[in-house]
Amino acid sequence: SDKGIALDNYCFHQCVRLSKFDVDREITFIPPDGQFELMKYRITENIESPFKLLPSIKALSRNRLELSLQITAMYDRNINASNVVINFPCPRNTARVHVHNKGDGKAKFESAQNLISWKLKRFPGRMEYSLLAEAEMASTVTDKAWVKPPITMSFEVPQFTASGLRVRFLKIQEKSNYKPVKWIRYLTKAGSFQHRIGDRI
Repeated sequence: SDKGIALDNYCFHQCVRLSKFDVDREITFIPPDGQFELMKYRITENIESPFKLLPSIKALSRNRLELSLQITAMYDRNINASNVVINFPCPRNTARVHVHNKGDGKAKFESAQNLISWKLKRFPGRMEYSLLAEAEMASTVTDKAWVKPPITMSFEVPQFTASGLRVRFLKIQEKSNYKPVKWIRYLTKAGSFQHRIGDRI
């Protein structure tokens, strides 16, 4: 059975016939010229994340940390994410980082931002990659507890909807001789994708 999707709020373009949507849940409209945004919506429940992250931070000594991250693509095998960037934070007093294993893509330490930037041009569905690195910290006068920022990501996943909202059918009524081409493309982009790291080291 179709349980539907609970929208916290939504907003339509002014060309949409709201009375039709209220009764039939169909979006009927006469489009304006050019490109426009038909609908905006927000949901906070039952969101399907495209990636599963398993980070780990272990203290090897007072000034050395082992950083590891396992990331799995949760979407179908026939889908490929692109322009994937994963930023793994490091302590502020990090002097250098040695990346031992990056699985795929390119990973390097960005000292200005105190993070490891791991970039993958392509991330196939159901694939799993791992990152292993060792960070060396410079000695400081006062050793304050490290408040770990979250891991952040940016990516694009075509043909995937985190909300589960999909277009069931698209019907075009054209009275002139013009023959429109109908097609639907789904694209999920990371707006502010964050994954918190546990407090334990």
